[in-house]
Amino acid sequence: MFKKTVLIVFIMVMFASIAIADQATLNPTDDADVWEFIPDTNRGTEQGFQVGCGGAGYLRNSLIKFDLSSYSGATVNSAVLRLWVYDSFGDFPTDNIFIARNNADWDELTVTWNNKPGSAENTSIIAPSILYDWWEIDVTDWVQNIVDGTDPNYGFQIYQGDTDYAGFSMRTKEGTIHPELVLDYTPSALQSTTFSRIKSLFD
Repeated sequence: MFKKTVLIVFIMVMFASIAIADQATLNPTDDADVWEFIPDTNRGTEQGFQVGCGGAGYLRNSLIKFDLSSYSGATVNSAVLRLWVYDSFGDFPTDNIFIARNNADWDELTVTWNNKPGSAENTSIIAPSILYDWWEIDVTDWVQNIVDGTDPNYGFQIYQGDTDYAGFSMRTKEGTIHPELVLDYTPSALQSTTFSRIKSLFD
């Protein structure tokens, strides 16, 4: 009996170490930027959105959100936000850039500087350094918490943490190269079904 149990555990561990994963590339449901200089203006239909600080010290933040409802309970092996950077102004590469998990819901057709969500959690990230290329941001832990139901899915917000004249532009879903959230994940149903079948071989 002991040998049988050890064998089951060994096979399950070995099987878990093999990538029983699916991949998916998601496009946003919403994306927009908000400008401090025009605090009541909605920019949710533009083909680009900006992060940085323009003239006179006015900030520009970008918001983005994806539908993750189909991945409830999955194990997220990796989640990478990919944004196509096509323009810049002021100092480039820009420093002091952050990404935040939003603390309230929003809609791309109504969000403005004055009603934008705040930050539930944020982290410093490395800004893009090359134009006409993908900028990749690891959001694995946050996406895992969303699909687990630990955190609500209000999307992300990218912003500059100071008022230095600097910034860059990225394509939105209305543009020619769409933002992406690239998932590598193991569906919860696949995990439980697979391990149950392995165990049944020894029952």
